[in-house]
Amino acid sequence: MSSSLLTPPSAQEVHVWQWDLDVCSGDVDQYWEMLSAQERERADKFRFERHRRRFVAGRGELRRLLSRYLGLSPREVALAYGSDGKPFCTSQPPGWRICFNLSHSENAAALAISSGFEVGIDVEQLRPIEESMPLDVFSTRERAEFTALPDTERQNVFFESWARKEACLKALGTGFILPPAHFEFDLSIRGDTTPRFVGGEAEEATHWRICTLSSSPTCAGAVAARRTDWSIVEMN
Repeated sequence: MSSSLLTPPSAQEVHVWQWDLDVCSGDVDQYWEMLSAQERERADKFRFERHRRRFVAGRGELRRLLSRYLGLSPREVALAYGSDGKPFCTSQPPGWRICFNLSHSENAAALAISSGFEVGIDVEQLRPIEESMPLDVFSTRERAEFTALPDTERQNVFFESWARKEACLKALGTGFILPPAHFEFDLSIRGDTTPRFVGGEAEEATHWRICTLSSSPTCAGAVAARRTDWSIVEMN
């Protein structure tokens, strides 16, 4: 595990890190040493060992990466939570405002880091679509577009749309307090895009940018921010 210092993203960049949460026992032990007492307590509440290990690997790697930007040890990275539950870093040098968002689905994890503006990221493992799910995620117009799609396209479009919407909601810090249909997209557009409407407003939609996350063939992902002058920098 590298501990070299990292240069924070510029105002026009979002650094994106991706990793596999299914790591070896030695790495889990190292990550465990990085966690706070509260995170260890939360980890021990998982019923299944696989889920506990994935949580430890996700939080440990988050702390390790943030520590490389901040010049601290992973355990020195101080995290707090907003009223909406979104974590933020309180141990930053004067004048810094590093923002971040973490997402995971099964064994896939992704972290977005920005400077000076809020960012949201979401990854979704492709899986069978439950019959009721499109009704929960799509607006009336999106639902009609989805229904018109060939069966062979529905799974990819559904999870790409879900990732876009959740990334936007996470950039706001609201999670799913707002309905997914608050952000409406043109489902015929694949890849990077902007919403068609936000809260029913076309003007508000012009302030947003959503970038497709390069991921595995079995996973969909998106990064979102309420500003348009940024791009993804893939980190490794």
